[in-house]
Formats: sequence, C-alpha cells, structure tokens
Amino acid sequence: MSHPPTLDNQNKKRNYTRNYLIITTLIFGLLIIPSLLVIMMSVMMFDSSGSQDSLPTLLLFISFLVYPFITGISLIVAWILFVKKRNLGTIVFASLPLLNIMVSCIAICYIMIVCDGAFDC
Repeated sequence: MSHPPTLDNQNKKRNYTRNYLIITTLIFGLLIIPSLLVIMMSVMMFDSSGSQDSLPTLLLFISFLVYPFITGISLIVAWILFVKKRNLGTIVFASLPLLNIMVSCIAICYIMIVCDGAFDC
C-alpha cells in the first residue's frame, strides 16, 4: 500500500536535511582542528605598528577567533532542530559557519587588494 504523497515528500525533505547536516558537520567540524593552529598564529598579525588599529585586521582576527565557537554551537543547535523535525532551521544553523568563513575571505581579500597585503592599513 502506498503512502500519501505528502508523507513521501516529507521523507525526502528529511533525508535531504539529514544528508546536508552530516556533510556540514563533517566539513565544518574537521575545519576546527586547523583553525586552532590559525588562531595560535593569528596574533602575529599585530606585529607591525599600526595594525592593532586596522579594522580589516581586527575583523580577520575576530573571525578566526570565534570560528570554533560558532561552529560548535551552531552544529549542536542544528542537530537539536533536526531531532525536533525543524528542517529549515536545521539547514540555517548548519550553514552559519559558512558565514564566518565568508567574512574571513572578505577581510583577507580587502587586506590583499586595498592594503597591498599589509596588516597596518
């Protein structure tokens, strides 16, 4: 006996959400390990004079510093939402570390293009 179409559609959405959550957990979770090394070395960005007052440098440092916390918290919340069958919330929270990575990339590009690679612009 076949299931109603809505139940089958809900199962497909649930499977898609589960697969997305597993992939993002693996990728973003594994990126925490190298981010710890980056955090340890990122204090060296402030070696040149004037870099402690540079907004792009501070933004880059803060985005490196908060990545493990944002990733850990957002993935835990995403798994809780998945258990509660909130598919959209699961996808949104599982994608939050991507926002942090985008901020880091924008700060790096700004420093490289506008500041000619110097952290003290």
